[in-house]
Amino acid sequence: MPIASAAERRKPWEERNVFVALILAVLVPGLGHLYQGRTVKGLIYLFGILGLFLWGVKLGEGIVVYNVPEKGLTRKITLHYAAQFGAGLVSYPALLQKQRISKNNNTIRQLDRPLSANFKGSLIESHGDAEAGKLEGVITLQPESGEYGQETKGVFSGKLDGQPIKLELGGNFFLDRPIAAGFRRTLKIGVTGGVENGRVMIGSIPRSFFDGYGVPPDPDQLQEVTGRLGKQHELALVFTWIAGLLNILAIWDCVQGPAYGFGDETWQTPDPEEKTDPIKLDPPVPVASATTPA
Repeated sequence: MPIASAAERRKPWEERNVFVALILAVLVPGLGHLYQGRTVKGLIYLFGILGLFLWGVKLGEGIVVYNVPEKGLTRKITLHYAAQFGAGLVSYPALLQKQRISKNNNTIRQLDRPLSANFKGSLIESHGDAEAGKLEGVITLQPESGEYGQETKGVFSGKLDGQPIKLELGGNFFLDRPIAAGFRRTLKIGVTGGVENGRVMIGSIPRSFFDGYGVPPDPDQLQEVTGRLGKQHELALVFTWIAGLLNILAIWDCVQGPAYGFGDETWQTPDPEEKTDPIKLDPPVPVASATTPA
């Protein structure tokens, strides 16, 4: 049975532009394979590699993907970030976020506009670190003119250790920088009314994804998160590294095709109704033996 010609056995990925496939594969794991029509493999790479990377980001509370070259070194990308860079678009914000951190990105002592956000934290005794209970609810703050200038005041409505509570707030206000690593902003403010008067709320409110993802952490913040999360933070880093390195192999597979078994061979099968002549063999040629007379 004759085998189809090379043109008839053209591979699926050869039907698409290899440079477009390369760019798509570099940007998003598996996207180049989907462009080539290799759907199953593309979905495996998309959900497997990208899912592993994002899982690592979640485990590390967003303080995982960043690029902080050591001073005095000529290279602009650390080995830590180089492994993550292979994962594509999800790692690129780290190249830009360091540029967004400026001298004006300082902690906030007084608000210049109203703020309302979900708050999670604790109620602390004003003298010492004793915790009076866990707080969870909504905090609303606004700038007001006070006796000594502008002040930040507001109200907290939520639960203290599962019990409904409403607190009047003011004074001793502190809010973390707008742009910093992680998706939570530290917030601190005093309680000015009710039985909780004199105590302090310490916790955090959400930080936008754009302002928290890929931002390099400062040493104190990195020490705090690694100490609190322990091996979980190390595991988060490993997940992002593996995802970046795996995508390099996926990019190679996208451009060069699989190593074995194309799976698209076309064979020419004979027509069962077609009659063929039986093979005719020539009669054997007698061979003279030593006993045969000449």
